[in-house]
Amino acid sequence: MEELFSYDGQLVKVTRKRMKNMYLRVQKPDGHVEISAPNRMARADIVGFLAKNWDWVNRKQQAMREKPARPERCYISGDRIPVWGQYLELVVRPSTDNQAAIYQKEERVLLYVPDYATMEQRREIVNGWYRRMLEKAIPTLLPRCESIVGKRAEECRIRNMKTRWGTCNVLKARVWLNLQLAKYKPEALEYVMLHELTHLWEHGHGPAFKARMDRYCPDWRRVKKELNANADFE
Repeated sequence: MEELFSYDGQLVKVTRKRMKNMYLRVQKPDGHVEISAPNRMARADIVGFLAKNWDWVNRKQQAMREKPARPERCYISGDRIPVWGQYLELVVRPSTDNQAAIYQKEERVLLYVPDYATMEQRREIVNGWYRRMLEKAIPTLLPRCESIVGKRAEECRIRNMKTRWGTCNVLKARVWLNLQLAKYKPEALEYVMLHELTHLWEHGHGPAFKARMDRYCPDWRRVKKELNANADFE
């Protein structure tokens, strides 16, 4: 269940779920505020939680305003495409058979598309390429992460998500990974996979969850900070 209310001149979105704790997020790109709260929590408790953390919200929003805007990616020759933590030059060439193709050649990404291909269609081709990269990486990485965590995922799927790096359905032991992770260093993919597998032990993000992450991925806080600071869900 979702609801909206105004606080200090800003609109706050509250999503109620079956959970024990509240979670506060300042969402990119506009800095709007979202809260996840237990189903039966009183509005006064939610407002009190928000008031206690409002200075943090203001600092996050200010940091977003001051961060230089990322150049718009048009998927044309000369764009820079992130691949496993490196930015490679995109070279767009016309295809001879009206079929699309994409592959990396040294420090460039070659994209062959028909002349009539739109920017959105070129973006989808690149996203499909990212998906295939993850599909190739997961079979090796997942067993290693499962052995570290001591839990096994029944399924590991890929989805293009706009605000999350991954999710875990604990009842079905199903892990979802954001296909955009192929843009970042491989350590980011490993961190997210360990994070989601850890939810098979601990459903929330409380002290017990963090203690397990400290054991499974000692440098997880740094990786998480860098990943979120450079978030690119395009």
